[in-house]
Amino acid sequence: MSKKLYRSVNGDYLYLFNWTSGGFNDVWAPNKAAALKQIRKEFPDGKLTVNEKTLRRCTYEEYQAQNRLGWMMSI
Repeated sequence: MSKKLYRSVNGDYLYLFNWTSGGFNDVWAPNKAAALKQIRKEFPDGKLTVNEKTLRRCTYEEYQAQNRLGWMMSI
């Protein structure tokens, strides 16, 4: 049985992704194409490029695991 994907009250999915230069982030979007468009809109200068192979919808547990990793990397 697969776990339930994490969705907002608007029905958008939470997409996790990695940057090609290292690091990671997330974005809310209804689908993968919209997620890529939103990422490019938020980071238009081209200094950060999304690794499209890593762009994926996640479960709440996967989101929490990424947050823990980010927190551990910052201390």
